Amino acid sequence: MAYNILSGTVIAAQEYIPGDIVRGNIVSGNLSTSDGSSIINVPRVSNATNNAILTNVGGDANTLTCESNLTFDGSAMGLTGELTASTGVSASYFMGDGSLLTGIEASGGGSRFDINGIGNADGTLIAGFNYGTTTFDAARVWTTPATPTVGDVVRVKAPAGVNNSNTLTIEGYANNTLDGAPSIIIESPYGAVELCYVVSGSYRIF
Repeated sequence: MAYNILSGTVIAAQEYIPGDIVRGNIVSGNLSTSDGSSIINVPRVSNATNNAILTNVGGDANTLTCESNLTFDGSAMGLTGELTASTGVSASYFMGDGSLLTGIEASGGGSRFDINGIGNADGTLIAGFNYGTTTFDAARVWTTPATPTVGDVVRVKAPAGVNNSNTLTIEGYANNTLDGAPSIIIESPYGAVELCYVVSGSYRIF
């Protein structure tokens, strides 16, 4: 048995009535014995990589490539290289030490702090700078934040009027401790203390 090689254009009629014109020309067949590599205008993927994201190449709708440096396995996206954005980048948190981040001001750190003024009364401290706005005429208790984050720094500056009787007690919220103690006491006017939340339930004084 022999076969002939066919060249040229093959047109099969989609709708044909004998004696009538050919309308709706199509080519029929299957690719069961071929990969169709010579068929034009069919998008193909180059550089196939597991979990790689497909991108367009050169603005050609028929040319796609797998970006091996940009992958997604269904739960986590991996990126090798730089990430740029024309607007903000949002996340619940960023992992790593952030040593290369710029323009970041952590609450209670750097050269600027959140400020919390407390009068001649008991009060709640914040991560940042806390100070007395009014002279004490009685003993007062200021309590550390209810929901601190590890790394928070709480700075406290007592006002005038603090003495052996009109003390300022810094008390740990709930079971939070200050160098292992439930509270510390400032007995001097304009006395100050700085606390850092180093681990769950525990501040260190420095």
